[in-house]
Amino acid sequence: MSHAENQKTHWRFAGKSDVGIAREINEDAFFCDSERGAFLAIADGVGGLEFGECASAAAIEILKKIFAERAVPASGEPDFGAIFKQIDTEIEALGAELVPGFGIATTLDVAVDGGNGKIYFAHVGDAGVFLFRGNEMTMLSEEHTLAAAERLRGNAEYPISYSHTLSRALGMSLNCAPQVFCVELRRGDRILMATDGIARALPPGEIKGICTAPTGTPESVAEALIAAANSAGGRDNATAIVAFAL
Repeated sequence: MSHAENQKTHWRFAGKSDVGIAREINEDAFFCDSERGAFLAIADGVGGLEFGECASAAAIEILKKIFAERAVPASGEPDFGAIFKQIDTEIEALGAELVPGFGIATTLDVAVDGGNGKIYFAHVGDAGVFLFRGNEMTMLSEEHTLAAAERLRGNAEYPISYSHTLSRALGMSLNCAPQVFCVELRRGDRILMATDGIARALPPGEIKGICTAPTGTPESVAEALIAAANSAGGRDNATAIVAFAL
């Protein structure tokens, strides 16, 4: 568990990760930093490839290094395209060393306080980024899977494996361009960043109910999401970062 409260930007956030019930290794990784206002990141090593835990951990560590070297976040939106490209290149090189001929890969979601009343996001993969405002729940992130691509083409029938096959990831020589979006902060907003062990394992209504509980804190919401995912079978690693705008 990692948690922090930042008085300057009036954010409070917490993260929690759990291996789940069916897996032996936790291939998720996350990071919460209050020193820069709000700098949050979550990654999920791609299943079906070896060293998923190395891929996700590397994505977080490379991201931290880039942000330290570039003094990011600064005012406004970071150059997420360049940042994700660098991470992709370094993970691909690491994968060539660890698993020659196959490589390693990971999803990545990043949230950064721009210091201008907005929080900026970059997203690659099948994790979920949600905004809770009042009684409304909005999924901000796209689903980067072959199944989602088929649905966009109007195809309702496709192999079931497409639902678990990423169309964007870092380290796989796939499209690594992130979906970039921002939210103008309002007091009372809540944000969830969750790997697919939560985002796709729990019904939207259950996610909303947990995340909008009036007595909830970022810590208790993250813990409740993990518990719900495990109660639903815990078939995947489950990681959540929850942020409250105060």
